Amino acid sequence: MGHLIYDSSLRIDFNDRMLAHLQVAFAVKLHSNEGFLFSWRQDRDGDGGRGAIWIHPDISILYRFTDQLKPMLNPRWVDALVQSANSTEGMSALPEPSPPAAADLHAAPHNH
Repeated sequence: MGHLIYDSSLRIDFNDRMLAHLQVAFAVKLHSNEGFLFSWRQDRDGDGGRGAIWIHPDISILYRFTDQLKPMLNPRWVDALVQSANSTEGMSALPEPSPPAAADLHAAPHNH
C-alpha cells in the first residue's frame, strides 16, 4: 500500500498501481500550473466515507510506493483521471478502465 502525502501533513493510502497513475495525472495538470479538486473514497474501515483536497502547484506532494518496481501505466486510465479533473466535481480516484480489445485497436479507418 503506497501513500500520497499532501502538504507534509495529510497521508492518503492508495495501492501502488493507483498511486502511479495519480502521480502522472497530477503531473499533467500541475505542469500546466493548474490547481484542481481531488476526491477519493475512504473505505479503509468500511465506513464508506470520502475525502477531498485542493491540489495546487505550490503545495508539496510526496508519493511513497511500497513496491520497488514501477507498474506498467495504462494511458486510458491516466487520460480518464486528467479528464475528470476538468469536470465541475474535479479529479476522482477512478477505477482502472479495462484495456481496449485487440479488435478496437485495429478498427480505426485508414486514410489513403
